[in-house]
Amino acid sequence: MKERFFWIALGLIAVSWTLNSLYSQSKQLTEPIFLDHYIEMTMGDHNYHLTLYYLTNKNDRSRISHVRLGGLDGYPENGFIYNDNSIYNMDTYRHHVLRSVSVRLQNYETDIMTDLILNDMVVYFSDGRQTNASIGEVIIHPEGYFTQGNNVLHSRSSGSSNDSSSWYSFQAIEPLSIEKILFPFNEPIEERFNFTINDSQKDKSLESLKLPIHIDKDKYLTLRTNLKTNSFVNPYAFSIRIDGTTEQGKPFTSYAHYHMFPYLTQEDVNRVIDKKARRDSVE
Repeated sequence: MKERFFWIALGLIAVSWTLNSLYSQSKQLTEPIFLDHYIEMTMGDHNYHLTLYYLTNKNDRSRISHVRLGGLDGYPENGFIYNDNSIYNMDTYRHHVLRSVSVRLQNYETDIMTDLILNDMVVYFSDGRQTNASIGEVIIHPEGYFTQGNNVLHSRSSGSSNDSSSWYSFQAIEPLSIEKILFPFNEPIEERFNFTINDSQKDKSLESLKLPIHIDKDKYLTLRTNLKTNSFVNPYAFSIRIDGTTEQGKPFTSYAHYHMFPYLTQEDVNRVIDKKARRDSVE
């Protein structure tokens, strides 16, 4: 009788192990999945630095060796020496890990005279694999983009916190009116944010802000920005554009920068993988 129970228990263990193995195998990614990035940057001496974040399987020992975005080639900043011990996981989940790679984009062809808007790239791995990856929206402006225009709204201080909020304080050097607040991306990600201006307009959507706002000479304007939900899935690095006109009728542009690193829960990972899989099946 005891021997019979022993074999039954052994059989149940084998079945359980098989089912767990099959379940784990079903959760494996066929290729890494890149997060949707919303990044804005400018060129400089034909080189651009870009950090990309992606999910891959726990047992993936490959490294990214090269990326191709439009006419730009990108190579990891840590060079071409690959070794398993140097692989760094930002976060570890049930079946997957979050990794990042910082690449230096190089443009050998010509100066960039107009904006480059990049939504996908070709990724080459150290084990010989190659894949096409959607990456959200990366904008590369010509050199000097953020220094153009009549800057009469000077940035005096800024700050951010790990709850997704950031703030910029500006001082007007002459009387002026703020007429527009704009995001740079084709995708309307501004809908994900709330805005507070000088504590008089608190936690408003962009479309519900009451503009224009008049500011007297030497007076301050503080713009606070925060995500509406506690979801930190996307890497953000961009500038919120502030357009207006001085009392003398001259247009001006200033910028408030927003930056946030991704932080994913297990539920976020599941959601990202499911969303990307459905998007790829449609495409």
